[in-house]
Amino acid sequence: MTGLDEILSVERLAAGYRRRRSPLSPLDVVEMLLERIAGIDGAVRSMVTLTPEIARRGAVRAAERIAQGDPSPLLGVPVVLKDLIDVRGVRTTAGSAVLHDNVAKSSSVVWSRLQRGGAVLLGKANTHEFAYGGTTEPTVNPWDRGRLVGGSSGGPAAALAAGLAPLAVGTDTAGSVRIPANLCGVYGLKPTNAMVATKGVIPLAPSLDVVGPMGHRPRDLAVAMESLGGSRYSNRRSGPSRLGRKAAAKSLRFAYLDNPGPMSVGVARAYDETIETASRIGRTSPVSFGGFDQSVMVNFTILGVEAAIYHRQWASKRDLYSPYVRERLDAAAATSAVDYELARRSIATYRSAVDSMLADADILILPGVPFAAPRLGATVVEVGSAKEDRDTAMCRNTGFANFTGHPVLAMPVGFEAGLPVGVQVLGERGADAELLEIGGLLSSDRPVCTVAPEYAT
Repeated sequence: MTGLDEILSVERLAAGYRRRRSPLSPLDVVEMLLERIAGIDGAVRSMVTLTPEIARRGAVRAAERIAQGDPSPLLGVPVVLKDLIDVRGVRTTAGSAVLHDNVAKSSSVVWSRLQRGGAVLLGKANTHEFAYGGTTEPTVNPWDRGRLVGGSSGGPAAALAAGLAPLAVGTDTAGSVRIPANLCGVYGLKPTNAMVATKGVIPLAPSLDVVGPMGHRPRDLAVAMESLGGSRYSNRRSGPSRLGRKAAAKSLRFAYLDNPGPMSVGVARAYDETIETASRIGRTSPVSFGGFDQSVMVNFTILGVEAAIYHRQWASKRDLYSPYVRERLDAAAATSAVDYELARRSIATYRSAVDSMLADADILILPGVPFAAPRLGATVVEVGSAKEDRDTAMCRNTGFANFTGHPVLAMPVGFEAGLPVGVQVLGERGADAELLEIGGLLSSDRPVCTVAPEYAT
């Protein structure tokens, strides 16, 4: 009997498919996961469109390639895509009534690359409407179905946390991969800006949008990035990485924020434990990040204006938007040109600040979402002794990286009142492969279950 752990590990799947007398075949795994989705997802509501026939055909093709000796590590690996990513002949709704009947005429670069690598499409996972928000209704958190899943890549994160797939792909504009990854207890990578092509992905804010993988292990994300990033990623992988060599010599340098802002007790504990783990495999030192507390509003200003411009094409369908997104677009459209230009001009300052923190460090450790998953319907959250707007607080530690361009990995680290919490680790622009290596090192002696207990069998 094949265990769930084997099905949810990209490397174990690849090895299992190639073992003689192995009980695993790509088609068997597809059928098992489709059965899990049928039995589980009615409660979690992570998926919006299933593609069983596409999955079965892909599994058969993958098995043929494996039999021919094709070593591609994604062969036969099931994946779910956020419902912003086009697959020819499949609906892309962006979670909105505006695009309810939108069927993609061509495939995104993202799916074309994954398909070429042999990945198998299970279907599309839910997104907050047009990725403009942090709740992803009606998806709920598999760790506690009375809790929010985060957003806007909440569907992919929930599918992973419910054990419905080994791999998912989301998008991140202000933290939309990393926030649900932290709240659902999985891993999520916001790659270096422009490393993964966004053609064929419905945008939120084109200058900030990044496509990134989500999964159960840093190594799974690295395998996905070999396909998603193409030559921009693989060119960094020629020979042993700089960080890999330094790790062997125990000379890695970690920086961490000395004043990271308010966070819950559980997140503070996770942050401290990550710094302690880093101190055992390298050197740690505190750094200051001037203006960090204002960076989320820089992101929101740029994001809002670009979203308002993009959505002018559907002005006649205004009544089809949810009130939440319609109000955000209206507010963004009222942003002054001066405020937008000031936000754009500040990018260079923030980018320089992050580069300076990395001048004497290989990796920057910082908190992720500063609290565990809020209850459904919550619009205000308590962080320490203060009350904050939910969406602003969720993006407070994430939004800056979308305009500085640095790669960031969201990692599960521990729990608070039975709910997962995590941190982020950030690397140099273009050093995504090395960042994932370090994420693996930081995770290696502290395994965290990335499937909610209710769905772990």
